[in-house]
Amino acid sequence: MKVLGLDLSTTTCGWAVAENKIIIGAGFVDISGVEDYAAKAELIITALKGQTFEKIMIEESLFGFAGGGTSQQVIIKLVKNKAVVGYILENHYKLKVDSIHAQTARKKAFGIARIKGIKSKVFVKEQVEKLYDMKPWTILNKKGNEEKRMEDVRDAIVLSLAG
Repeated sequence: MKVLGLDLSTTTCGWAVAENKIIIGAGFVDISGVEDYAAKAELIITALKGQTFEKIMIEESLFGFAGGGTSQQVIIKLVKNKAVVGYILENHYKLKVDSIHAQTARKKAFGIARIKGIKSKVFVKEQVEKLYDMKPWTILNKKGNEEKRMEDVRDAIVLSLAG
């Protein structure tokens, strides 16, 4: 089954399509230039043109936030963004959007959710790079370094593998 994983924030949407643990496509969409949720969803739909999938997985909201580290306004904006954009995608593709906790997704994808003392972004990068040659999917910035938003792509890969 082809699974689309989406790591959706208010500014970037990492995406990946995997089938039988093989990455078919991956990338990110910059959605920071638009405020309207329908416009954000349209940017994602346009970026996914040509991709096919039977299931959509999205990370559950709010599980990565430490208390006091993020304002209530940002949290509300993120939850609303995920809900509305997810709803629009569900209707566009006629597929149910399933949500999954990040640690549950990592456990399904790697057999382990985390390693004590290693930050989650570092853990995900190490695990994904153990399994896959990421060169075809890696996007570099103007300086030739890995684009920071590749973190969102790797999180999307985890979601697609967990689906």
